[in-house]
Amino acid sequence: MAPRARKKTTKPEHPPQLLSFSFASLQKSISEKPRTKRLSSTSRLLMATTSSLALPLFAGGGGSDRLSQEIFSILESNFLFGAPPPEGPAGYYSSVGRVRVLSIDGGADGGALAAAALVRLERRLKELSGNPDARVADYFDLAAGSGAGGFLAAALFACRMPAEAARDVVARNRKVFSGRRGRGGGLFWRPESVFKKVFGDLTVRDAAKPLLIPCYDMATAAPFVFSRADAVEADAFDFPLWQVCAAACGVGPAEVASLDGRTRLRAAAATGGGGAVSNPAAVAVTHVLHNKREFPFAAGAGDLVVLSLGGNNAAAGPRASSSSLLRIAGACQADMVDQAVSMAFGECRATNYIRIQGNGIVAGAAAATAEVAMTERSVESVLFRGKKVMAQTNGERLDGVAEQLVREHHRRMESKAPVVLIKPSATPRTSSSSASTLITVSTNASSESP
Repeated sequence: MAPRARKKTTKPEHPPQLLSFSFASLQKSISEKPRTKRLSSTSRLLMATTSSLALPLFAGGGGSDRLSQEIFSILESNFLFGAPPPEGPAGYYSSVGRVRVLSIDGGADGGALAAAALVRLERRLKELSGNPDARVADYFDLAAGSGAGGFLAAALFACRMPAEAARDVVARNRKVFSGRRGRGGGLFWRPESVFKKVFGDLTVRDAAKPLLIPCYDMATAAPFVFSRADAVEADAFDFPLWQVCAAACGVGPAEVASLDGRTRLRAAAATGGGGAVSNPAAVAVTHVLHNKREFPFAAGAGDLVVLSLGGNNAAAGPRASSSSLLRIAGACQADMVDQAVSMAFGECRATNYIRIQGNGIVAGAAAATAEVAMTERSVESVLFRGKKVMAQTNGERLDGVAEQLVREHHRRMESKAPVVLIKPSATPRTSSSSASTLITVSTNASSESP
Protein backbone atom coordinates (compact mmCIF):
# COMPACT_ATOMS: atom_id res chain seq x y z
CA MET A 1 0.00 0.00 0.00
CA ALA A 2 1.47 3.28 -1.11
CA PRO A 3 2.14 5.76 1.67
CA ARG A 4 -0.26 8.65 1.85
CA ALA A 5 1.12 11.84 0.43
CA ARG A 6 1.55 14.48 3.08
CA LYS A 7 -0.34 17.64 2.43
CA LYS A 8 2.08 20.37 1.50
CA THR A 9 1.57 23.61 3.40
CA THR A 10 3.13 26.90 2.52
CA LYS A 11 4.28 29.24 5.19
CA PRO A 12 3.56 32.90 4.55
CA GLU A 13 6.67 34.88 3.74
CA HIS A 14 5.68 37.80 5.93
CA PRO A 15 3.29 37.75 8.90
CA PRO A 16 1.40 41.01 8.28
CA GLN A 17 -0.35 40.97 11.63
CA LEU A 18 2.88 40.62 13.56
CA LEU A 19 4.72 43.31 11.64
CA SER A 20 1.72 45.58 11.67
CA PHE A 21 1.48 45.13 15.44
CA SER A 22 5.16 45.95 15.80
CA PHE A 23 4.80 49.26 13.97
CA ALA A 24 1.55 50.06 15.77
CA SER A 25 2.98 49.26 19.18
CA LEU A 26 6.10 51.30 18.45
CA GLN A 27 4.05 54.30 17.40
CA LYS A 28 1.73 53.82 20.39
CA SER A 29 4.65 53.67 22.81
CA ILE A 30 5.97 56.95 21.46
CA SER A 31 2.58 58.66 21.62
CA GLU A 32 1.95 57.42 25.18
CA LYS A 33 5.33 58.64 26.44
CA PRO A 34 4.96 60.86 29.55
CA ARG A 35 4.29 64.35 28.26
CA THR A 36 6.35 66.29 30.75
CA LYS A 37 7.79 68.04 27.74
CA ARG A 38 6.83 68.28 24.11
CA LEU A 39 7.93 65.43 21.90
CA SER A 40 11.42 65.87 20.57
CA SER A 41 12.03 66.28 16.86
CA THR A 42 13.48 62.75 16.75
CA SER A 43 10.29 61.24 18.23
CA ARG A 44 8.09 63.17 15.82
CA LEU A 45 10.26 62.05 12.93
CA LEU A 46 10.05 58.41 14.06
CA MET A 47 6.25 58.61 14.29
CA ALA A 48 6.04 60.06 10.81
CA THR A 49 8.42 57.42 9.50
CA THR A 50 6.58 54.42 10.99
CA SER A 51 3.12 55.59 9.90
CA SER A 52 4.18 56.29 6.33
CA LEU A 53 6.14 53.04 5.94
CA ALA A 54 3.59 50.54 7.28
CA LEU A 55 1.70 50.13 3.99
CA PRO A 56 4.61 50.04 1.51
CA LEU A 57 6.26 47.28 3.54
CA PHE A 58 3.45 44.79 2.89
CA ALA A 59 3.09 45.42 -0.82
CA GLY A 60 5.14 42.26 -1.42
CA GLY A 61 8.46 41.83 -3.20
CA GLY A 62 11.39 44.10 -2.40
CA GLY A 63 9.74 45.52 0.71
CA SER A 64 13.04 45.74 2.53
CA ASP A 65 14.63 47.82 -0.23
CA ARG A 66 11.66 50.15 -0.39
CA LEU A 67 11.75 50.45 3.40
CA SER A 68 15.38 51.56 3.31
CA GLN A 69 14.66 54.02 0.53
CA GLU A 70 11.69 55.50 2.38
CA ILE A 71 13.66 55.85 5.62
CA PHE A 72 16.57 57.57 3.89
CA SER A 73 14.22 59.82 1.93
CA ILE A 74 12.40 60.98 5.06
CA LEU A 75 15.63 61.50 7.00
CA GLU A 76 17.06 63.38 4.03
CA SER A 77 14.12 65.73 3.64
CA ASN A 78 13.20 66.27 7.30
CA PHE A 79 16.51 66.14 9.13
CA LEU A 80 19.73 66.18 7.14
CA PHE A 81 18.84 69.12 4.92
CA GLY A 82 16.75 71.04 7.41
CA ALA A 83 12.98 71.35 7.52
CA PRO A 84 11.50 74.71 6.51
CA PRO A 85 10.03 76.93 9.23
CA PRO A 86 6.44 76.04 10.11
CA GLU A 87 3.69 78.06 8.44
CA GLY A 88 1.27 77.60 11.33
CA PRO A 89 1.37 79.28 14.74
CA ALA A 90 4.20 81.77 15.08
CA GLY A 91 6.48 80.03 17.56
CA TYR A 92 6.23 79.12 21.19
CA TYR A 93 5.70 81.69 23.90
CA SER A 94 6.58 81.13 27.53
CA SER A 95 3.84 81.94 30.02
CA VAL A 96 6.32 83.91 32.14
CA GLY A 97 8.25 85.63 29.37
CA ARG A 98 11.21 85.08 27.11
CA VAL A 99 14.85 85.81 27.83
CA ARG A 100 16.18 88.22 25.20
CA VAL A 101 19.71 87.36 24.04
CA LEU A 102 21.98 89.44 21.79
CA SER A 103 24.89 87.61 20.14
CA ILE A 104 27.44 89.53 18.05
CA ASP A 105 30.10 87.90 15.87
CA GLY A 106 33.51 89.41 15.26
CA GLY A 107 33.60 88.65 11.55
CA ALA A 108 36.23 89.40 8.93
CA ASP A 109 34.63 92.81 8.34
CA GLY A 110 35.62 94.00 11.82
CA GLY A 111 32.05 94.25 13.10
CA ALA A 112 30.91 96.69 10.39
CA LEU A 113 27.74 94.78 9.51
CA ALA A 114 26.86 94.12 13.15
CA ALA A 115 27.32 97.80 13.99
CA ALA A 116 25.08 98.84 11.09
CA ALA A 117 22.44 96.33 12.21
CA LEU A 118 22.54 97.70 15.76
CA VAL A 119 22.05 101.25 14.48
CA ARG A 120 18.98 100.24 12.51
CA LEU A 121 17.61 98.20 15.41
CA GLU A 122 18.04 101.04 17.90
CA ARG A 123 16.43 103.52 15.52
CA ARG A 124 13.43 101.23 15.11
CA LEU A 125 13.17 100.66 18.88
CA LYS A 126 12.98 104.42 19.41
CA GLU A 127 10.19 104.71 16.84
CA LEU A 128 8.10 101.85 18.24
CA SER A 129 8.56 102.75 21.91
CA GLY A 130 8.22 106.50 21.45
CA ASN A 131 11.29 106.97 23.65
CA PRO A 132 14.03 109.05 21.97
CA ASP A 133 16.52 107.93 24.65
CA ALA A 134 15.95 104.19 24.13
CA ARG A 135 19.07 102.05 23.89
CA VAL A 136 19.65 98.54 22.59
CA ALA A 137 20.72 97.41 26.07
CA ASP A 138 17.28 98.32 27.46
CA TYR A 139 15.62 95.59 25.39
CA PHE A 140 18.01 92.66 25.94
CA ASP A 141 18.77 90.58 29.03
CA LEU A 142 22.19 89.29 27.98
CA ALA A 143 24.85 90.15 25.43
CA ALA A 144 27.64 87.95 24.11
CA GLY A 145 30.29 89.07 21.66
CA SER A 146 33.54 87.83 20.17
CA GLY A 147 36.21 89.98 18.58
CA ALA A 148 34.73 93.28 17.48
CA GLY A 149 31.38 91.93 18.67
CA GLY A 150 32.81 91.79 22.18
CA PHE A 151 33.64 95.48 22.00
CA LEU A 152 30.15 96.33 20.72
CA ALA A 153 28.50 94.28 23.47
CA ALA A 154 30.66 95.86 26.18
CA ALA A 155 30.13 99.39 24.83
CA LEU A 156 26.35 98.96 24.74
CA PHE A 157 25.94 97.18 28.09
CA ALA A 158 28.72 98.71 30.22
CA CYS A 159 28.96 102.25 28.81
CA ARG A 160 25.35 102.49 27.63
CA MET A 161 26.78 103.89 24.42
CA PRO A 162 24.37 104.75 21.59
CA ALA A 163 24.60 102.37 18.66
CA GLU A 164 25.63 105.16 16.29
CA ALA A 165 28.55 106.14 18.53
CA ALA A 166 29.70 102.51 18.73
CA ARG A 167 29.49 102.23 14.94
CA ASP A 168 31.65 105.34 14.55
CA VAL A 169 34.34 103.87 16.83
CA VAL A 170 34.37 100.67 14.77
CA ALA A 171 34.52 102.61 11.50
CA ARG A 172 37.43 104.80 12.63
CA ASN A 173 39.47 101.82 13.86
CA ARG A 174 38.75 99.19 11.26
CA LYS A 175 42.31 97.82 11.33
CA VAL A 176 42.09 97.25 15.09
CA PHE A 177 38.75 95.44 15.00
CA SER A 178 39.45 93.35 11.90
CA GLY A 179 42.58 91.91 13.51
CA ARG A 180 44.90 92.99 10.72
CA ARG A 181 48.24 94.63 11.32
CA GLY A 182 48.59 96.14 7.90
CA ARG A 183 51.45 98.41 6.89
CA GLY A 184 52.81 100.59 9.61
CA GLY A 185 51.50 98.33 12.34
CA GLY A 186 54.94 97.19 13.32
CA LEU A 187 56.05 94.46 15.64
CA PHE A 188 54.82 96.34 18.73
CA TRP A 189 51.45 97.38 17.32
CA ARG A 190 48.79 97.21 20.04
CA PRO A 191 45.17 98.42 20.07
CA GLU A 192 45.13 99.30 23.79
CA SER A 193 44.74 103.03 23.30
CA VAL A 194 41.40 102.66 21.52
CA PHE A 195 39.90 100.59 24.31
CA LYS A 196 41.40 102.65 27.15
CA LYS A 197 39.77 105.76 25.71
CA VAL A 198 36.33 104.10 25.50
CA PHE A 199 36.22 102.11 28.75
CA GLY A 200 38.60 103.91 31.09
CA ASP A 201 38.49 102.16 34.49
CA LEU A 202 35.34 100.13 33.82
CA THR A 203 35.50 96.40 34.54
CA VAL A 204 33.39 93.41 33.54
CA ARG A 205 31.44 93.81 36.80
CA ASP A 206 30.28 97.28 35.71
CA ALA A 207 28.12 95.89 32.91
CA ALA A 208 24.48 96.70 33.61
CA LYS A 209 23.37 93.23 32.50
CA PRO A 210 24.95 89.79 31.94
CA LEU A 211 27.88 90.04 29.55
CA LEU A 212 29.91 87.23 27.94
CA ILE A 213 33.09 87.68 25.89
CA PRO A 214 34.75 84.42 24.79
CA CYS A 215 38.49 84.32 24.28
CA TYR A 216 41.31 81.77 24.13
CA ASP A 217 43.79 81.22 26.95
CA MET A 218 47.24 80.40 25.56
CA ALA A 219 48.46 79.28 28.99
CA THR A 220 45.95 76.43 29.27
CA ALA A 221 45.28 76.00 25.52
CA ALA A 222 41.54 76.15 26.15
CA PRO A 223 38.61 78.46 25.41
CA PHE A 224 37.80 80.98 28.09
CA VAL A 225 34.77 83.19 28.80
CA PHE A 226 34.84 86.53 30.58
CA SER A 227 31.52 86.62 32.43
CA ARG A 228 29.78 89.26 34.52
CA ALA A 229 28.14 86.47 36.54
CA ASP A 230 31.57 85.60 37.92
CA ALA A 231 32.90 89.14 38.11
CA VAL A 232 30.20 90.29 40.55
CA GLU A 233 31.21 87.55 43.01
CA ALA A 234 34.98 87.95 43.28
CA ASP A 235 37.73 90.31 42.21
CA ALA A 236 39.65 87.27 40.98
CA PHE A 237 37.02 86.91 38.25
CA ASP A 238 36.80 90.62 37.41
CA PHE A 239 38.93 92.13 34.64
CA PRO A 240 39.36 95.62 33.15
CA LEU A 241 37.15 95.90 30.09
CA TRP A 242 39.84 97.55 28.00
CA GLN A 243 42.12 94.55 28.56
CA VAL A 244 39.32 92.11 27.78
CA CYS A 245 38.39 93.82 24.51
CA ALA A 246 42.03 94.26 23.51
CA ALA A 247 42.56 90.53 24.02
CA ALA A 248 39.39 89.68 22.10
CA CYS A 249 40.33 91.87 19.12
CA GLY A 250 44.13 91.70 19.18
CA VAL A 251 46.18 89.77 16.66
CA GLY A 252 48.55 88.17 19.18
CA PRO A 253 48.27 87.09 22.80
CA ALA A 254 47.62 89.84 25.34
CA GLU A 255 48.26 89.97 29.06
CA VAL A 256 45.01 90.09 31.04
CA ALA A 257 45.09 90.38 34.84
CA SER A 258 42.21 90.38 37.32
CA LEU A 259 41.68 93.26 39.73
CA ASP A 260 43.34 91.45 42.63
CA GLY A 261 46.15 90.06 40.46
CA ARG A 262 45.35 86.43 41.34
CA THR A 263 44.19 85.52 37.83
CA ARG A 264 46.52 86.14 34.92
CA LEU A 265 45.83 85.03 31.39
CA ARG A 266 47.66 84.97 28.10
CA ALA A 267 44.53 85.58 26.09
CA ALA A 268 44.45 85.40 22.31
CA ALA A 269 41.71 86.62 20.02
CA ALA A 270 38.69 84.37 19.74
CA THR A 271 38.08 85.64 16.23
CA GLY A 272 39.88 87.69 13.63
CA GLY A 273 43.34 86.21 13.96
CA GLY A 274 42.39 82.90 15.54
CA GLY A 275 38.80 81.95 14.85
CA ALA A 276 38.44 79.98 18.08
CA VAL A 277 34.96 81.22 19.02
CA SER A 278 33.76 83.30 16.08
CA ASN A 279 30.05 82.89 16.83
CA PRO A 280 29.18 83.24 20.55
CA ALA A 281 25.50 82.29 20.15
CA ALA A 282 26.00 78.79 21.56
CA VAL A 283 27.97 80.22 24.50
CA ALA A 284 25.12 82.62 25.27
CA VAL A 285 22.35 80.02 25.00
CA THR A 286 24.27 77.54 27.17
CA HIS A 287 24.93 80.20 29.80
CA VAL A 288 21.25 81.13 30.02
CA LEU A 289 19.98 77.56 30.27
CA HIS A 290 22.51 76.62 32.98
CA ASN A 291 22.43 79.84 35.01
CA LYS A 292 19.27 79.30 37.04
CA ARG A 293 20.10 82.04 39.51
CA GLU A 294 19.69 84.79 36.93
CA PHE A 295 17.38 82.98 34.49
CA PRO A 296 15.20 80.72 36.68
CA PHE A 297 12.38 80.26 34.15
CA ALA A 298 14.49 79.47 31.07
CA ALA A 299 13.87 75.75 30.58
CA GLY A 300 14.43 75.40 26.84
CA ALA A 301 14.83 77.11 23.49
CA GLY A 302 11.18 78.17 23.51
CA ASP A 303 11.89 80.42 26.49
CA LEU A 304 14.51 82.43 24.59
CA VAL A 305 14.55 84.88 21.73
CA VAL A 306 18.03 85.19 20.22
CA LEU A 307 19.24 87.85 17.80
CA SER A 308 22.53 86.73 16.28
CA LEU A 309 24.46 89.31 14.26
CA GLY A 310 27.06 87.96 11.84
CA GLY A 311 29.28 89.71 9.33
CA ASN A 312 30.42 89.91 5.73
CA ASN A 313 33.06 87.24 5.28
CA ALA A 314 35.10 87.74 2.15
CA ALA A 315 36.73 84.76 0.47
CA ALA A 316 40.49 84.56 0.10
CA GLY A 317 42.07 85.54 -3.18
CA PRO A 318 44.20 83.34 -5.45
CA ARG A 319 47.23 83.95 -3.21
CA ALA A 320 45.67 83.62 0.21
CA SER A 321 47.70 84.57 3.25
CA SER A 322 47.67 82.62 6.49
CA SER A 323 45.59 85.32 8.22
CA SER A 324 42.94 85.24 5.48
CA LEU A 325 42.74 81.46 5.71
CA LEU A 326 42.26 81.74 9.46
CA ARG A 327 39.46 84.24 8.92
CA ILE A 328 37.79 81.81 6.51
CA ALA A 329 38.12 79.08 9.14
CA GLY A 330 36.48 81.40 11.64
CA ALA A 331 33.64 82.05 9.19
CA CYS A 332 33.14 78.30 8.76
CA GLN A 333 33.02 77.86 12.53
CA ALA A 334 30.43 80.64 12.78
CA ASP A 335 28.25 78.92 10.17
CA MET A 336 28.51 75.59 11.98
CA VAL A 337 27.38 77.20 15.24
CA ASP A 338 24.56 78.93 13.38
CA GLN A 339 23.33 75.61 11.96
CA ALA A 340 23.59 73.84 15.31
CA VAL A 341 21.72 76.56 17.21
CA SER A 342 19.07 76.77 14.49
CA MET A 343 18.46 73.01 14.70
CA ALA A 344 18.31 73.22 18.50
CA PHE A 345 15.47 75.73 18.29
CA GLY A 346 13.50 73.40 15.99
CA GLU A 347 9.98 74.66 15.36
CA CYS A 348 10.70 77.86 17.29
CA ARG A 349 13.50 79.01 15.04
CA ALA A 350 11.21 81.04 12.78
CA THR A 351 10.52 83.56 15.56
CA ASN A 352 12.86 82.73 18.45
CA TYR A 353 16.17 82.60 16.56
CA ILE A 354 17.01 85.35 14.07
CA ARG A 355 20.36 85.40 12.30
CA ILE A 356 21.51 88.50 10.39
CA GLN A 357 24.54 88.08 8.15
CA GLY A 358 25.92 89.12 4.78
CA ASN A 359 25.14 87.05 1.72
CA GLY A 360 28.69 87.35 0.36
CA ILE A 361 27.52 88.90 -2.91
CA VAL A 362 28.09 92.59 -2.25
CA ALA A 363 31.70 93.75 -2.55
CA GLY A 364 33.34 97.03 -1.59
CA ALA A 365 34.35 98.97 1.47
CA ALA A 366 33.27 97.47 4.77
CA ALA A 367 31.09 100.40 5.88
CA ALA A 368 29.36 100.77 2.51
CA THR A 369 28.89 97.01 2.25
CA ALA A 370 27.33 96.90 5.71
CA GLU A 371 24.79 99.59 4.84
CA VAL A 372 23.90 97.87 1.58
CA ALA A 373 23.60 94.52 3.36
CA MET A 374 20.61 95.86 5.29
CA THR A 375 18.71 96.12 1.99
CA GLU A 376 19.83 92.72 0.69
CA ARG A 377 17.72 89.60 1.09
CA SER A 378 18.62 87.68 4.22
CA VAL A 379 20.26 84.27 4.07
CA GLU A 380 19.80 81.23 6.30
CA SER A 381 22.31 78.44 6.85
CA VAL A 382 20.96 75.00 5.93
CA LEU A 383 22.81 71.85 6.94
CA PHE A 384 24.78 70.37 4.00
CA ARG A 385 23.22 72.88 1.58
CA GLY A 386 25.11 76.06 2.31
CA LYS A 387 22.92 79.15 2.54
CA LYS A 388 19.32 79.67 1.49
CA VAL A 389 18.14 83.11 0.35
CA MET A 390 15.03 84.20 2.22
CA ALA A 391 12.16 86.41 1.10
CA GLN A 392 12.80 89.16 3.67
CA THR A 393 15.71 91.55 3.71
CA ASN A 394 18.02 91.88 6.69
CA GLY A 395 16.47 95.23 7.51
CA GLU A 396 12.94 93.82 7.45
CA ARG A 397 13.93 91.00 9.78
CA LEU A 398 15.49 93.50 12.18
CA ASP A 399 12.26 95.50 12.15
CA GLY A 400 10.40 92.32 13.08
CA VAL A 401 12.82 91.70 15.95
CA ALA A 402 12.28 95.25 17.20
CA GLU A 403 8.53 94.64 17.32
CA GLN A 404 9.05 91.46 19.36
CA LEU A 405 11.36 93.25 21.78
CA VAL A 406 8.97 96.14 22.32
CA ARG A 407 6.04 93.78 22.92
CA GLU A 408 8.07 91.82 25.48
CA HIS A 409 9.18 95.07 27.12
CA HIS A 410 5.58 96.26 27.49
CA ARG A 411 4.48 92.86 28.79
CA ARG A 412 7.13 92.97 31.51
CA MET A 413 6.06 96.43 32.58
CA GLU A 414 2.54 95.09 33.20
CA SER A 415 3.66 91.82 34.83
CA LYS A 416 4.59 91.40 38.48
CA ALA A 417 6.69 88.25 37.97
CA PRO A 418 10.30 88.97 36.95
CA VAL A 419 11.72 86.99 34.05
CA VAL A 420 15.38 87.72 34.86
CA LEU A 421 17.05 88.16 38.26
CA ILE A 422 20.28 90.02 37.54
CA LYS A 423 23.00 89.53 40.13
CA PRO A 424 24.03 92.65 42.06
CA SER A 425 27.57 93.02 43.37
CA ALA A 426 27.72 90.43 46.15
CA THR A 427 30.06 88.97 48.73
CA PRO A 428 32.85 87.01 47.00
CA ARG A 429 32.22 83.30 46.78
CA THR A 430 32.48 80.48 44.27
CA SER A 431 30.45 81.23 41.15
CA SER A 432 27.72 78.96 39.85
CA SER A 433 28.03 80.02 36.23
CA SER A 434 29.71 78.02 33.51
CA ALA A 435 32.67 80.36 33.20
CA SER A 436 33.94 79.89 36.75
CA THR A 437 35.53 76.53 36.03
CA LEU A 438 37.53 77.94 33.15
CA ILE A 439 38.63 80.93 35.22
CA THR A 440 39.69 78.76 38.15
CA VAL A 441 41.78 76.57 35.87
CA SER A 442 43.62 79.64 34.59
CA THR A 443 44.17 81.26 38.00
CA ASN A 444 47.60 79.75 38.63
CA ALA A 445 48.67 79.65 35.00
CA SER A 446 51.95 81.12 33.87
CA SER A 447 51.82 84.77 32.89
CA GLU A 448 55.08 85.03 30.98
CA SER A 449 55.07 86.98 27.75
CA PRO A 450 54.96 84.93 24.52
